[in-house]
Amino acid sequence: MRSRLLAPLGLALALAVTPLASLAQTLQPLDRIVAVVNQGAIMASELEQRVEQAGSQLAGRGIERPQDQALRSQVLDRMIIEEIQLQKAEQANLSVDDTELNRTVRGIAESNDMTLEQFADALEAQGLSLAGVREEVRRELLIRELQQRRVASRVNVTDREVDRYLEQQGGNGNARYRLGHILISLPQSPSSAEVNEAQAQAQALAQQLQAGADFAELAASESDGGQALEGGDLGWRSQGELPSIFADVVPRLEVGEVSEPLRSTSGFHLVKLVEREGGAQQATIREHQARHILIETNPNRDDQRAEALAEQVRQRLVNGENFAALAQEFSDDRGSALNGGELGWVRPGQTVPAFEEAMTSLAPGEISQPVRSRFGYHIIVVDERREQDVTREAQRSQVRDTLFQRKVNDELEIWLQEIRAEAFVEKRL
Repeated sequence: MRSRLLAPLGLALALAVTPLASLAQTLQPLDRIVAVVNQGAIMASELEQRVEQAGSQLAGRGIERPQDQALRSQVLDRMIIEEIQLQKAEQANLSVDDTELNRTVRGIAESNDMTLEQFADALEAQGLSLAGVREEVRRELLIRELQQRRVASRVNVTDREVDRYLEQQGGNGNARYRLGHILISLPQSPSSAEVNEAQAQAQALAQQLQAGADFAELAASESDGGQALEGGDLGWRSQGELPSIFADVVPRLEVGEVSEPLRSTSGFHLVKLVEREGGAQQATIREHQARHILIETNPNRDDQRAEALAEQVRQRLVNGENFAALAQEFSDDRGSALNGGELGWVRPGQTVPAFEEAMTSLAPGEISQPVRSRFGYHIIVVDERREQDVTREAQRSQVRDTLFQRKVNDELEIWLQEIRAEAFVEKRL
């Protein structure tokens, strides 16, 4: 959170009028800077608030709270990297639209089965405010936009990468893994001594885990990873969403097993397979072979006249006139009109909702009533339906998405290291 230093004018005026007898009761401890980040600062009050939030989140997950110094250090490191990103977002003139912000906050409330008013009351009961949450969400959206511009825009997935992934995974492309993660980080250009020290620390943690230590508690107190304060919980990841360094290791782990320390440019990783689910699944969709005639509204034909014309055309179809001939004469969808109104095989999501809803409800050969959409009035006929196996196609789409996310995660880790190394940071704990 960005902080501003206020001129002490208000305090000077208070000292001039406050009796000495009550001075001790009226003065409050001054806030102090705990970290300087480029031209910004993080204040002790902000840090303490975030430390308490982190402690509450850990308790909610059933994870023992680390010692205060360790927790404070973890939280401060997270705040520093957030502040660096917020500064870069400001330099890039990024902003969050109020509509998007309101929609996101409302979505958070709905995900907790609350109205916005109920959500505000629940926050107040916890000593928080809706305004504070809005500001936190705004910062997160800014950081997400910055990462999208600086990281995701540089990532590309080729067809060959998709083919190679499918060849390597065989029938396990839809497997999903819930992972725990501990990172012992390295600086951008580490010395041999720094590498040896980090490796020894990772090995020591691995031995503690083998001896029965709780993974989440160790992550919360020792990990340098972004999810340390969530007990190292990476959540559910598909095979393609795994960071590259985990991709070959995780599928071979047993549930509950922790890997040996894995080296990457960012440091040494310990990864735990918490749960596993899924495997190869067949994907089918229902396709409709459909025809339509579109009657648009325009400056010379208002909505009422368009609907009336659509009714007339429909009645002519009911009376047995040729659909293709009427489509060529009346349809304003010139692309399909030239083919007698034929749309070919239509898949879910390829048409506007009103059209799709009407199309899926028709019996083969039935002529629809005029269907209103944003394009005008449609008269629809479905000639045939079929179930189409799109397993391979769906797999390719999923693999492309997950390989993209994997690349983004790898690139993000490197980028965060770079901007942290470039920033001027002075801790004052």
